[in-house]
Amino acid sequence: MAFTLQEKLLSGQVIILDGATGTEIARLGGEMHSAAWCAVANKTHPDMVRQIHEDYVQAGADVITTNTFATCRHVLAGAGMADETVAINRRAVELACEARDRVGISRPVAVAGSLSNTLAWQQGTNIPDPRYIPNPGQEADNYREMADTLANAGADFLLLEMMLDVVHASRLMEAAVATGLPVWVGISCSQLADGTLVGWDINQEGRVRGPRQRNPTAVGSGDDNLAWETPALVEIIQALKSIGGEAFGIMHSTVETTSPGLAVLFENWSGPVMAYPETMIFDHDTHRAQIKVSEPDFAS
Repeated sequence: MAFTLQEKLLSGQVIILDGATGTEIARLGGEMHSAAWCAVANKTHPDMVRQIHEDYVQAGADVITTNTFATCRHVLAGAGMADETVAINRRAVELACEARDRVGISRPVAVAGSLSNTLAWQQGTNIPDPRYIPNPGQEADNYREMADTLANAGADFLLLEMMLDVVHASRLMEAAVATGLPVWVGISCSQLADGTLVGWDINQEGRVRGPRQRNPTAVGSGDDNLAWETPALVEIIQALKSIGGEAFGIMHSTVETTSPGLAVLFENWSGPVMAYPETMIFDHDTHRAQIKVSEPDFAS
């Protein structure tokens, strides 16, 4: 990470993250694949991806995030692009770096290499496609391949997005930490009716249009391994911080859930904290985001 930005982080100053990339690609008319969502845009619409990064830098972001939320090998396999995994991930980092250089500002801007536990989806649903679900060993190998690719391509640090369990998030965390780069961890959570905070649960949240199903990021081989746990938020935090991480945060959680989620995080983590609330409902039929919170309400 750029040294001056790391200094800013360690001194407790505010660092501004960018916003959604996939949602912007969809809004601007980029290709959204039924299985791999916005991942294919790194190949089909590179100029658009680069411009989105540039726009965030010009808007004041200190961090721009690579368009790699859905570019792990087992996700790209659903789009018939598994053999292009390394090239697509490398290109995503290049596009972010090019955007930073093209804007040419004097303040430091870091490139975050995004990783997640997401899977290839069946068309029009939030259900994982069983043809592309890796077994645990393949899952771990794919995470290592992706983390290493992002690191070698020039990412300044790695950003884990939407961690919502212990088992699969830990596998991804181990791969990220092994690169030697700083790792920021974004945990997604839901609040149950009794107030309990748990890992993000697709059936608890009304933000995904589609049938009530298992969480879309469940990974395994066979029906038993697709059964999804929603552990308490504190369990996720404790498990992941035992592996590593320079910053933890609550992300891709509703505005209403983010604040209590942060309260739990502050009780269990003394390092830098990030907040990245989500303001939309995702429509799997159109692969578009439906924004549900106004800008004034979000700002307040």
